[in-house]
Amino acid sequence: MRDASSAGRPFPLSQADYLATLPKATIYACVLLTDGLGRVVQLRSVFRDRSWQLPGGNMDPGEDPLRTAVRETHEETGLRLHGPLPLLLMHYARADSRDAPLAKVGFCFDGGTLTERQIAGIRLDPQEHHRYAVEDWATWERLMPRDAYRRIAAMAEARRTGRTGLLVTEPHLGA
Repeated sequence: MRDASSAGRPFPLSQADYLATLPKATIYACVLLTDGLGRVVQLRSVFRDRSWQLPGGNMDPGEDPLRTAVRETHEETGLRLHGPLPLLLMHYARADSRDAPLAKVGFCFDGGTLTERQIAGIRLDPQEHHRYAVEDWATWERLMPRDAYRRIAAMAEARRTGRTGLLVTEPHLGA
């Protein structure tokens, strides 16, 4: 039994006021997929700048990050991944009041090495992506914005070393 003298002081804010002080972020999950030669598989978005992207997306209510990664990969490629998938990278993209008012927290998993048959079987969701490509590192470095390339390079390094990485990107660099 606790005595009354051990009770702490009341919290100085209401729950609503306290929650309003917390940072706001979206949570996403993605997977790194490569072919037998170590080349990265990416999808070309149909939106805005038509960027190259890893399979993945924002977490739905009630999901955990791994489930998000598996679901998004299936929705975007038709591929069924089976876990557990190693966590390669935690990615934190700071908020940018001009373009992205919410920060992003990313869980980046290792989706493994795909066979030629699996790659040939990729079926894109035309509402999100219009093509996929399997390219070497030099090609991706040329085609991608600097921070996007840094993310996949950090994932590859984590895969190579077996150590989960952390990448923080700043608004002025892009996410």
